[in-house]
Amino acid sequence: MFKSLIYIVLPLILSFHDFHVTHTTLHYNSDLENMEITIKVAIDDLEASLYNNELRIGTSTENILSDEIIKNYFNTHLNIYVNNKIINYKWIGKEISENLHDIYIYFEIKNFNKNKKLKSLTIENTIFIETTNNQTNIVLIELNNNDYNLTFTKDLNKQNIKLSK
Repeated sequence: MFKSLIYIVLPLILSFHDFHVTHTTLHYNSDLENMEITIKVAIDDLEASLYNNELRIGTSTENILSDEIIKNYFNTHLNIYVNNKIINYKWIGKEISENLHDIYIYFEIKNFNKNKKLKSLTIENTIFIETTNNQTNIVLIELNNNDYNLTFTKDLNKQNIKLSK
């Protein structure tokens, strides 16, 4: 009986080991007209994708260049287009989660819906796809009382939302 249980439980445990997910939220703050971006990732996955375990993110000996390296990585792997035009976003900072496993990374786009001419929003998300086989990137967009949930993978890394007036 015990051996049978091991044969059932062990594959289940091992199958969860290689599951990698990032969570990104784009929240439109209508009062400030800013898009607030929060990205939650595992520190181990981030350091592996940066090919740099010497950053020591979240430790007392963290590399002083960590913020700049992280910012550059996300500027390359998370692209946001408004009306088919790429938009730059500004680094706000980072915060280590209480579990010491994850990190929250914050960006912002000022004057996001300037002139109220937002017709389409395209997200290109290739976070960790180059280094992790089973990577899934989930993006929640909270915009003008509407929520959009998008899932990105190696085979689907760019998605467009047409917005109605």
